[in-house]
Order: sequence, then structure tokens, then C-alpha cells
Amino acid sequence: MPQLLQHSEINKTAWDACVEASAQRQVYALSWYLDVVSPGWQAVVEQESGIYTCVMPLPVRRKFGVLYLQQPLFCQQLGIYARQALRPEQAAAFLSIVRRHFKYTSGYAFCTGNAATLQGIAQEQLQPQHTLYLQLNQSYQQLWKGYNRDRKYNLNKARRERLRIAHSQDIEPLIRLFRQNIAHKVYGGVDEAAYQMLRRLYTACVEKGITELVYTLAEDGSITAGGLFLYYGGYIIYIFNAADSSGRKSNGRTLLLDDIIRRNAGTPQVLDFESPMIESIAGFYQSFGSVPAPFYEWKYNCLPLPLQVLKKVRQQVLLSLLPVK
Repeated sequence: MPQLLQHSEINKTAWDACVEASAQRQVYALSWYLDVVSPGWQAVVEQESGIYTCVMPLPVRRKFGVLYLQQPLFCQQLGIYARQALRPEQAAAFLSIVRRHFKYTSGYAFCTGNAATLQGIAQEQLQPQHTLYLQLNQSYQQLWKGYNRDRKYNLNKARRERLRIAHSQDIEPLIRLFRQNIAHKVYGGVDEAAYQMLRRLYTACVEKGITELVYTLAEDGSITAGGLFLYYGGYIIYIFNAADSSGRKSNGRTLLLDDIIRRNAGTPQVLDFESPMIESIAGFYQSFGSVPAPFYEWKYNCLPLPLQVLKKVRQQVLLSLLPVK
């Protein structure tokens, strides 16, 4: 029988063993990762004789005295992780417990490994989404043939620019690239706490030995683009990236991604572009031959009517403050 556990009640050794043994295993769901991106997280847990057999992490937030769920930064997917095949009725029981204890979720993303099971659950609040995956279990020559014509052209252009690829353990240049070239495009801006979280997460991933940080350098040695990749559970996650105007013009990120693909070609891994459903970004990632991988996002609002009205008014005010294009 699944039950809700407070953060202090979670046996993190048993938790990580369950995630590791699950068919859905992802780095996002490991206890140390959650401790960084969602401090105080709770969970729904099913266990037998102290062994966790099925778990669901809950990224809990509080506002106006109300506990609710919100997908954390640097964590595209979560969901249900089970040692045995996840059954629709089992998933439904987990969702029922969540709804009983939390009256609102601004968006909880289930992992791609849950998609088939959730199709069997009649939940009108489940909204289809997708990321983009590239199977790397072919030779580099075959994978390169999957690039579209523009990507091949831009890759050759990047090589003509004589960009160099450099590995690093210093994430500050990547953060600076993002601050100076991308942050102003993000709706609502980027809080300083997000950069602090990224630093903590990067440090934790380095300690676990699962990260790769790469930059492109121009002929003068200046950094023009960078990408952070996480390796876990058969996936290579393109977790964070940025480029300046020079890096974009010289196709630095194309060179970085091609390098990752080339070096990992012929392995049973999947490159997860962690793609948002934004046409221009998804189109760039699809140009490498990646294909959509579906998952579901769960949104519902069972708050008392006054709080629902307050939330809608707040959203309208925020929208009214957006600049007119």
C-alpha cells in the first residue's frame, strides 16, 4: 500500500536502490539530486519489508500557507519509478494519494518511461508533452547521415571557423555566457538563486563522476559556447548550454553536440536533448536526427474558490506587464 512520506521519513539508501533498479531510472530522481533542486522534497512510497518497490518524488513548495507541487529547475521529468512493471492501477493509486494531500500543481512532469502506463489512466489533467531523443547505438557514419542538410552545412562551417573544443571543470564561463546572452530572453527573468542552484548541482554531479562540461574556443582562445552533459542510466542529458553572438554565428553548439555524438556513437546510450516544445529550439535538435519521446505533464487546481480567483488575477497582472512585441 503506497503512502505519503515526509522528507525526514525517507530512507534515502532504499530510495536510490529503487530508482537504480527501476526501468525508468533517471538521474533527476536520485535523492542527492533532489536534495539540490528541491530541498525538503516529499514522496509517495510503496515498500515491502523495508525495501522500496515503487517511488514517486514530490517537489513540494509552499505559498500563502498552501503546499503544492512545482517542477524544479534542472529537472525536466520526474514520475513513478518501479522495480517491477508499472501497472495502470498502481499508478492511479499513487496519483490518488497525491491529489488527496496536495490541492494544486503548477505542472508535474512524468518521465518518458511512464508514458505508456499513463495512457491507460483517464486523467483529464494529464497533458501530452515531448522531449527529443537520439539513439546512439549506430556508427557515427550512420548517425551523421541522419543530420539534415542544414546541420551538415553548419557543422562544416563550424569546422572551417577553426573552433577548438576544450573540456573544463569551471562552470563560471558557462554561467556568464547564459547571463549575458540568454537570461534577458527568459520570461520573468532569472533569479540569482537559479545560478546558485546550478553551481551546487554541478559540484554534486562532479563528485558523482557523471558530468562533462565542454566549451568551444575561438582562434584567440576566447570561449564562445558551452554545454553541460550528465551521464546516467543509459542517457546523456544536455542539461544546460549557452553561446554568445560569435558562438551562434560560428555554430559552436553544433560542434559540441556533434562531438558528443561522435564520441558516444555505437554505445547503448540515448542523447536526451531535454528539448522544450518551442518550435525553433526543437527544430535545431531535430536537425541532428532526433525523434520525439512523449511524456505527460500533470496540472490541476482543487484550491478553494477564493485562492483560485487570486491565482487567476495574479496571472493576468503578470501577463499585462509583459512587453508588447
